[in-house]
Amino acid sequence: MTAFLADSQSLIDDFVVDLHQNVGLSVDSNLISHDCWPAPHVAKDLPANSGAVYVFSLSSRSSAPAGPGRVLKVGKAGPNSNPRFRYQHYSSGSAKSTLSGAIENNPLLWTYIAYPGHGNDVGAWIREFTDRNNYYFEDKDLIGYFEVYAKARLGPVFEGSLSSTGRL
Repeated sequence: MTAFLADSQSLIDDFVVDLHQNVGLSVDSNLISHDCWPAPHVAKDLPANSGAVYVFSLSSRSSAPAGPGRVLKVGKAGPNSNPRFRYQHYSSGSAKSTLSGAIENNPLLWTYIAYPGHGNDVGAWIREFTDRNNYYFEDKDLIGYFEVYAKARLGPVFEGSLSSTGRL
């Protein structure tokens, strides 16, 4: 397992091979498109008729102990989930399943990722200090497969998190 997103095309190519070998589904890798929003980034809309798997990782200029490229969150948005794709991960007080919610509810990891903590705008910090890789799919069934695959391969920091009470 690696915790870094080093080569997006290799992740796609490996997924296509493993999906065929292990699940019996054949997919043309050209049907999976990718873009990267390097830090500082501005979120955009989900392309029409597409769903996505997105990966937030610390930017190359990060001085966090976690290290540049460390994957923080892997998530998915279906074709009708533009709010989740575009802004919910940046919204303070959002669901614990979003990156902002996971960061806010896990102060134990703030030093590890170099988040300055209380009194800071978590959404602004995410836009400033993380890169975001997006993988787009028109086939909604592939979104779930790719999310599971990316989580396994990339080992995100915030896969599962503490509740706001600090208890598991």
